[in-house]
Amino acid sequence: YMIKHYMDIDNIAFYSVAIFIAMVISIPSRAMHQITYPITAKLMSEQKWEELNELYKKTSITLQVIGGLLLVGILVNIKQLYEILPDEGYDQGLFVVFAIGLSKYFDVLLGNNNSIIFNSKYYKTVLLLGVLLVFVIVGLNLIFIPKYGINGAALATLIAIGMYSLAKLLFVVFKMKLFPFTKNTIVSFVITVVLFFAFYFWEFPFHPIINIGLKSILISILYLALHYYFKVSSDINF
Repeated sequence: YMIKHYMDIDNIAFYSVAIFIAMVISIPSRAMHQITYPITAKLMSEQKWEELNELYKKTSITLQVIGGLLLVGILVNIKQLYEILPDEGYDQGLFVVFAIGLSKYFDVLLGNNNSIIFNSKYYKTVLLLGVLLVFVIVGLNLIFIPKYGINGAALATLIAIGMYSLAKLLFVVFKMKLFPFTKNTIVSFVITVVLFFAFYFWEFPFHPIINIGLKSILISILYLALHYYFKVSSDINF
């Protein structure tokens, strides 16, 4: 709505396509939340805080591994994907994919954070944070969209969602003494960054669809092999 107010309506299509592409990163977390929610509730009702903290760490690193693979796969192939689309204007959403993708990646790093808050006596905190998020994102849109267009909208979303996720993380850390990150979090992040820079600027001299297929296969093999070798996630090295 705010993009339409400040820009031509065509920009909504460019922004929406970029959003749908980046949202793929959050799909695995939705599936895992359906599994971990009842487990989290059971552990909290039985006050098994050590087991809950272990579950928190496992969900975080597992979702990071999966989300990281999707993030790298999308970002290194996004330029080729836009070449397939009929309207050249869609490549205006390149920064949008990066910004929204990073915001979703940060969100999946939190593992079952939402389940922990929802099943605690602090469940109203999510509602409060959600209301604050609305005001923050609207305010940032008012500032950034007139200056930067759809890139401004994406930047506003990245900042707002980043602040929202950080607030939930700090709340659980300080209020409930639970922490999702380990040294494997850093290892996975380094692997993700290295593979991104290794493949983003390199293209095969073939049709975009073939390029996407080849790069996706190579990245998937290297990404999973490195995570398996360094034993990043116990769910992967089962």
